[in-house]
Amino acid sequence: MKIRIVLILVCVLVSCKTERPNNTKAHRQSAFSVIDPTYSSDRPVPEPDRKEGAPWLYGPVELESWKLQQMRISSKKAAINGFYPGVYHEPITKVLFRCILFTDTEVPSQLEFQTNGEVKVFYQGKEIYSHLSISELHQVNLPGGSAGKKELLIQVTTEAEPPAILIEKGLFATSNDRWEWKGGITGWQAAAPFPQTRSGVLPHQMKIPEMNLKPEKREGVLYDFGRELIGYVTFRCEGKPSMIVGESATEARDTVVSHHEQTLTMVKTGADTWVSEHPLAFRYLQILSKNPSEVQCRAQFWPVQYKGAFACSDKKLTQIWMTSAYTHRINKYEFLLDGIKRDRLPWIDNMKISSAVEAYTFADPEILRRTISVLGRESDKSSINNIVDYDALWLISQDAYQVYFDDPGFLRQEWPRIYNMIERMAKKCDPNGLLRWPQGSWTFIDWVSGWDKNMAEQVMWYWAQEAGIRLAERMGDEGTIKTWTLRVDALEKYLRKKAWDSELKAWTDPDKKINPTRHANLLSMVSGLSKPDQFDGIMKVLEGSIAEPVNSPSMIFYEIQTLAEMGKQGEALAKLKEIWGTMLDFGSTSFWEGFDAREKGDEAYRFYDRPLGKSMCHAWSAGPVALLPEIIFGLKPLSDGWKTFSVNPRPGLLEWASVTVPTKYGNILLELKGTGLILTVPAGTTAIWGERRISGPAVVTEKIT
Repeated sequence: MKIRIVLILVCVLVSCKTERPNNTKAHRQSAFSVIDPTYSSDRPVPEPDRKEGAPWLYGPVELESWKLQQMRISSKKAAINGFYPGVYHEPITKVLFRCILFTDTEVPSQLEFQTNGEVKVFYQGKEIYSHLSISELHQVNLPGGSAGKKELLIQVTTEAEPPAILIEKGLFATSNDRWEWKGGITGWQAAAPFPQTRSGVLPHQMKIPEMNLKPEKREGVLYDFGRELIGYVTFRCEGKPSMIVGESATEARDTVVSHHEQTLTMVKTGADTWVSEHPLAFRYLQILSKNPSEVQCRAQFWPVQYKGAFACSDKKLTQIWMTSAYTHRINKYEFLLDGIKRDRLPWIDNMKISSAVEAYTFADPEILRRTISVLGRESDKSSINNIVDYDALWLISQDAYQVYFDDPGFLRQEWPRIYNMIERMAKKCDPNGLLRWPQGSWTFIDWVSGWDKNMAEQVMWYWAQEAGIRLAERMGDEGTIKTWTLRVDALEKYLRKKAWDSELKAWTDPDKKINPTRHANLLSMVSGLSKPDQFDGIMKVLEGSIAEPVNSPSMIFYEIQTLAEMGKQGEALAKLKEIWGTMLDFGSTSFWEGFDAREKGDEAYRFYDRPLGKSMCHAWSAGPVALLPEIIFGLKPLSDGWKTFSVNPRPGLLEWASVTVPTKYGNILLELKGTGLILTVPAGTTAIWGERRISGPAVVTEKIT
C-alpha cells in the first residue's frame, strides 16, 4: 500500500484538540445509535456520590472483599438461578493504621479523625486515647515531642465491616501517602484510599445510584422499557401483585414458574403500591395483577462517561459498537459482572477483553481494579472461581490491565499475589512443565463439549507465564524474570516437540494423537505460542471444519482478532457483523452469553438445559468495542497506557469511519473517508505506523492509495 503525505501539522499547544474532546465527530455521528438513558459524553452520569477532600483509608482489597461478601449474601437471598464456587477472603475486623513521618514540622496539638469502630490511638509508641463506641468525630490531644521521627498508630475494631479511618487535616491527614495498614498475620502494606461521599456514608456503604424509568411502550400484556435494565420494579395494582420479567419478550410471556430465572417476589410499600424484593434484570414486563398503573423501574447505573466513540458508514456496525458499550456499562455493578440476570457476581473469565472494552469506552478502570483484586484474594485452597484455567486468566488479565491503563501502584499491590499464583501453578506441573490439575478439577475453557481441553489448558499456562514475565519486567524483578523465562522456554520446547503435528501443521495434544481443536490453535495465535512459519497451517484449521466451532462471543472475539492480525480484515468484519448483527436482529439491546447460528427462534434462549437459561446481557460479549477500531484502523496500545500505539488503517472496508479513544494523555482521534485519513496524536504519545513514528502533539492528514 502506497502512502502519500499531504500535510503534517504539529501543534504547539499542550494538546491537539481540534474539537471539544468529549464531543468529537465519532460522538456526533454515532448519536443515532444511543440506547443508554443516562448517556453523556461530557460528564459521568448519574452524578457520582463523591466529594473532594482527604480520603477514607481501608486495608488493601478489604473494602472489595466486604462488597463481594454482601453481594454473595444478596444473591442467596434472591435465590438467583446460578451458583458461585470458590473460597473467598473474609474482611479482617481488627486492624492497625500507621503513619510514620520524619520531619521537623511541629505536630498540631490536637488530632481530629473519624472511624467506624472501637478505637485506640498510640503516639510515639504510647497509648494516648481509646473509645469503645463509634463517634462521628474523635478529638485527641497530641503531646509534644522531639524533632525527627513521628509515629501515629490507630487500632480499629469493628463487628461486621471493614475498618476505615479519615483524617481531614494536618500533618497526619489521610491524604498523606505514608499511611500503612496491617491486619491479621499480614505485614505492613500501603493503605487503600477511597473518596469521601457527598451523602456522608462510608465508601463501603455507598449504593449504586438509581434512576426512575417508565416503559417506553406497551404491546398487549407486555410493558417494554426499550432496553436491558437492572433495578427494582414498582407499580400499583388491585389485590395481590403478580408479574413476570424477561430479557426477551419470550421470557416475559412464559408463565411456567419453573422456567423463571429470577425471584419475582413483591413487597408492599403502601395501600396498593408494590416493589420487587430484589433487583431484576429485564427489558420486558408482564403484570398479571388487576388494573396495574404507575409502572416504573428504579434502574441502577454505575456512573460512567462515554469518553470513547465509534461510527462508520455501516449503521449496523455503529449500532453493534454502541450496544456493546452499553452491555459493558450495565454490567459495571460494584464489580464487573459476567451477566446481570443469573448469578450477578464477578467471574474472572475474560477480564482481558473487558480491559480493552473499558479502555475504548469509559476509560475509568476502578471497577476493573476491584474485580481483578477481589478475585485474586481467594484462598490458596481454591482456584479462582474454583476453575483451573481461571488462575491463568487472572494472570493474563493483570497484564492486559497494565497495557491499557498503566497503573504501577495497582501492580505493586498485586505483585505478591501474582508471584504466588505462578509459583502455586508451577508446583502442579510435571517434569516436562505441563500443568497437571488434580483429578476432578473443573477446567472450563468454553462450553463446547466432546473435545479434549488438555492442549488448550497448556497454551493458557504458557500465555499466563509470558504475562507473568511482562509483569515482573515492570517490577524490575530480574531474578524472577530469569526463573520464569527458563520455565516457559522449557514448556514451549516440549510442546513444539510433542504437541505440534508436522503433517497436519497444527497443534494437537502433548499426551496423545487427536484431531486439532479450534480452541488450542486459536489460543496459540493470541498467546504468541505460534510463530509465523506456523500461521498458514493453523489458519487452515481455523477456517476449516475439522475443529469444532466456538459458540461464545468471548472466544469468537479471539477468532476475529486473529483473522484481522492475519490480514483478513474483510473476513473479520463480516464475521463480527454476522454474529453480533444477528443478535441485534433478535431485537436485543445487549449481547449474549453464547451464540450459535444454528439456533432458531426461542431455541436461541436455551442454555444450561434450561429454556430461558441464557444470559442476554453478558459483559464478556462486548468485544466489538475494541475489535472495530482494531480491524478498521489497526488501532491498539503497544506500550502501557497508550504511550505508544499502532495505526494501520484499511481503506476500502467502509466508505468512512471515525473513532475516539480516550487516554490519560488525551483523545486519540482517527477519521477515514475513502482514501483520506486524519490522525490526532495526543501530547506524550507516539503513533507507530509501519516504519514511521509520529510523536504528539500532532495532527496528520494523509491520502492512502
